[in-house]
Amino acid sequence: MEQERQNEIRGLFQILEQTAEIAEDAILTQAYKDGESRCVSQFNKVLERLTEIDAVPMGLFEPLQENVSFSEISIACHHLAAYLSEGLGISSDLKNMMTNILGKKFIENIGGELKEGKIGVLIRKSMPDFLTQTILDDIEESFKVSPDGKLTLDTDIGTIDVQTAESEVINVIVRRAAQLKADRHAADILKDFHVTFDEKEKELHINAKFKDRKRNWKNIADRLDIHFEITVPQTGYDVSLKTAGGNISVTDMNGIVQSITGKGELQFENVTGSVFGHTGFGNVKLTKCNSDVRIESSGGNIEVNGNIGRVDMITSGGNVRCADVFGPISAETSGGTIKLIRCKGGAIVETSGGNIHLENDGPVTAKTVGGSIVAMTLEQLQDDWTLESSGGDIAVSLISEILTKLDARSIGGNITSELPVIRVGRDSAKEWQLQGIINGDGPLLTLRSVGGDINLKCSDVDNNR
Repeated sequence: MEQERQNEIRGLFQILEQTAEIAEDAILTQAYKDGESRCVSQFNKVLERLTEIDAVPMGLFEPLQENVSFSEISIACHHLAAYLSEGLGISSDLKNMMTNILGKKFIENIGGELKEGKIGVLIRKSMPDFLTQTILDDIEESFKVSPDGKLTLDTDIGTIDVQTAESEVINVIVRRAAQLKADRHAADILKDFHVTFDEKEKELHINAKFKDRKRNWKNIADRLDIHFEITVPQTGYDVSLKTAGGNISVTDMNGIVQSITGKGELQFENVTGSVFGHTGFGNVKLTKCNSDVRIESSGGNIEVNGNIGRVDMITSGGNVRCADVFGPISAETSGGTIKLIRCKGGAIVETSGGNIHLENDGPVTAKTVGGSIVAMTLEQLQDDWTLESSGGDIAVSLISEILTKLDARSIGGNITSELPVIRVGRDSAKEWQLQGIINGDGPLLTLRSVGGDINLKCSDVDNNR
């Protein structure tokens, strides 16, 4: 009877292995669509039978729910199979010991879609470092180049770091690694990543693509770690960088910089030369650059510090912050706040879903839908200001000796002023309207609010804010 029981356990063990293999193939090939329920049913039947014949303790393993993923099915099968393997007398060296703990097919091929549940966390913590990734040899190339040249990099995936050196040589290092959670497939896909170099006159083109387009590398992109480390001449060299997925950073460049990433963050520091940056989803940070800048993000924040030059920014779902910018600013966001601190050169800013905070001289136009505006100037206005809010208040702090013309109107709100206003115009005494002159003739301050109050405040000059 005991021999028959052991044989049945071995048969159920094989069913678990086969079910796990089906789930893993489905993860990587997208086959067996909507087949999770059949795998769940198979696992639950095996678990029920094992419990009936006392092969596993009651309650140690829980039945799978109908809405689980193929990754969860694979993990559950390997856990149960690993438990059974101890009773079946399977043992081996260190790697096989880990196989018994985690399951053979898990070590060989688990796919790249583990969820952050308790089981997944436990498994990842139990794996030693030497089993977590496959590393290929670095690709290293050097090219002697002419001044005033250009580097172009176009890659399917990977992080890009560009720095400079006082030489006429471009050095390129490509580091490649893959997480072993998809061992067989991830390692093979990583080996399919080809990097080519093409020199044409003053230009160097680097192309990095997956050679076999039929293989769905995007499914395990988060398990691939590809990193480009590039050094270019410090003076007069331009770069054009493009990655479908990964961060890009450029430091100490004296040339034109173009950077595009489908998904990742952008960082620029100490760049002298025009900068263009676009990210499909990620934050952008620019520090101490001396150049005209255009930044685009479809879903991230934009931060600019200490730039000298024109700054144009647009983001569909993030905040915008500028500090110590000397140059005209244009900023637009569909769902965030805009904050300008100690900026000079004027600004045109607009947000469809957030507040605006302004410290700027020069001509200013600010519009918000669904937010408030707080504006401050520590000196005499030299240009006209226009502030408009639909759904929020407007508060403007001005120095006591300001000379300006005022045209303030609010629909659904009140207007108050701490500064003396000499009213002009036939309708200037209405609560929702205040038109006049503060201290004397000067630039025009236009304030418009729908659904909010307008408040003029008097501020003392404080350069140590």
